[in-house]
Amino acid sequence: MVKRLLPGGATRNLRRSLSRRQPLQRYWLIGTTAIALSVMVATPLRAATTTKIAGFFGLPIPNLPIPGGSVEDLLKGAVVDQAVKALGSTLKDDAPIESSSQATFPTVNQLPGTAFKPKAMPTTLMAQLRNATDGAVALQPGDYRIPVNVFCMKVSAHSPAGHRYLLAPLKGKWADIIVALNARSAGTTIPHPQLQVLSWNLQAGMKYEELATEQRAIVDQLLPDYKPRLSRSFYEQIESTWSQLSGTVPGLPSMDSALGRLGDVGSAIVTLRQTRDTLLRYGNNFEALSNALVLPGQANTPSDGANTPWSQISPRVYARLMTKGTYADPGELQIRVTVEAPVGLRDRHLVATTDLAGLNLAGLDLAAMPVKVPLAGLVGDPQDSSVQPLSMSPKPEDKDEDESGSGSLQIQERGFSGPQPPAPLNQV
Repeated sequence: MVKRLLPGGATRNLRRSLSRRQPLQRYWLIGTTAIALSVMVATPLRAATTTKIAGFFGLPIPNLPIPGGSVEDLLKGAVVDQAVKALGSTLKDDAPIESSSQATFPTVNQLPGTAFKPKAMPTTLMAQLRNATDGAVALQPGDYRIPVNVFCMKVSAHSPAGHRYLLAPLKGKWADIIVALNARSAGTTIPHPQLQVLSWNLQAGMKYEELATEQRAIVDQLLPDYKPRLSRSFYEQIESTWSQLSGTVPGLPSMDSALGRLGDVGSAIVTLRQTRDTLLRYGNNFEALSNALVLPGQANTPSDGANTPWSQISPRVYARLMTKGTYADPGELQIRVTVEAPVGLRDRHLVATTDLAGLNLAGLDLAAMPVKVPLAGLVGDPQDSSVQPLSMSPKPEDKDEDESGSGSLQIQERGFSGPQPPAPLNQV
């Protein structure tokens, strides 16, 4: 069919160009809804096939066939192919938060050494965390129990009580902003529901001007150094990609009219837009947003949080998130910092950030040095696409925080004083 439509040389060039392209596959969160997307940017000339992949949406993802019948149909197929490739790249590279399901730390069922006997939370922990540049704190060897507020990191998912979570690093284009929010809000009197609403907005890539007044106040107070990056939304980046494509493809329709032809890429953009509409509609109303964004009921797969294994997040650090409640209830981060790393792991991890050559180490016990633990940069992954992942922020032990969702923004006496350079301690 193609040979009858195009000259032989053009046919060979088209076939060669299409055959060179390869599929891209990546997991990410779209509008705080996770999706695993395999973008077939082009295929060789062949009959259409459909491949089922394990993704959060669980949608069949077709290989894009080259239509036959006319030159016009062939050009339409090429345009769709080009649009999927361009928008898929933007979704992959610029997603504010990526899925954590494939990035969990290795786990062990039992801790090395003696039984877990936690110390009291270090008195300096809150101040360390609020002034950290990376959401990490330095902990001496020992066992720790740290109360945490947890935050929903996905919409259209359940939040069952007492679920089992595995720890993973928080990743994505705006992950560092959310890490900073979780770190700098630790120990403040900002109500948990207001922090959750701001987190939802950041996960959806909302820009500063789109935030409700209460959310902008938190950004002004805690995240002033990130405001320049909040000047453009994730959705605007997607629109910009389409505009650039329109400049190179004559007659390209509007993005709105084309989304239905773009498969899972189009579905992801529609989901993002729906999430944005919900956030803009309800503003700072946590109850309304919670009803709209969090599914009631239980997970698809039962899970026993009491049997949560320990995640080894660095050679000397083990941790696990324990919770009997939902995303709206406090949990507990249990941590063990060991004195010496297992021999088999030493060569596979960066242990120190300081060059020790030339230093006088006489009498210095390197094994007992503090280790950096990324408290605000961890996320509990449920290993179940129907359940929300949970990020976390330490909370005070000695008093209950105001969880009402009302009240003014107040920072306690030792509040955020601006990012400070990290100490050259052992690095996770």
